[in-house]
Amino acid sequence: MPTMRVAIAGTAPVELEALQESWKVFGEALVSKREETEFVRYSVSGEVKGLARSVEELLRGARSRAENLILQLKREKAEADFYIGVEGGFEILDSLGPRRMTFLTCAAYVTDGFRGGYGHGPGILVPAGLADPVIDRGIDLAIAYDRFAARTGVESEAGIWGLLTRDVVTTRHAFVLALLTAFAPFYSSPAYGG
Repeated sequence: MPTMRVAIAGTAPVELEALQESWKVFGEALVSKREETEFVRYSVSGEVKGLARSVEELLRGARSRAENLILQLKREKAEADFYIGVEGGFEILDSLGPRRMTFLTCAAYVTDGFRGGYGHGPGILVPAGLADPVIDRGIDLAIAYDRFAARTGVESEAGIWGLLTRDVVTTRHAFVLALLTAFAPFYSSPAYGG
């Protein structure tokens, strides 16, 4: 039985889980009934160093991860039907002054090696007590999260998304939405001229 191979550049299990969940929504439009789907995860970095701080950096980071994944698989003499990169980070608005707003968000890039599609996840306002140490003092987001959670007395296994929404929205949910929109040029190709 033929197999469609879908590869994602990511180190966190939640990224693969989000891919598998989003695939349930549109996968039938991309595979034949006689085809199985194999999902594989590779540890591949992108060009954004540290935490992305703008939508532009998020999109560039997601695309560079997918492109680096293609190169890694070529070196291994392997290939996939789809190559995916995801990136999470901040979108900072009005970066100077007291009106600064910081949103936690994510992006995805999907390519079949020829065509590509970008997707953007939801954004949630990050309290200044969590965002400011990361932005102004360069504290690692994981460390800032631990300090903020201890101060508020709220922790979540679902990460920052879970902390800020009481687990109503999780990191997996955010990546699912980014992947659903990134795959749109493939499962809804007439809308994209394909």
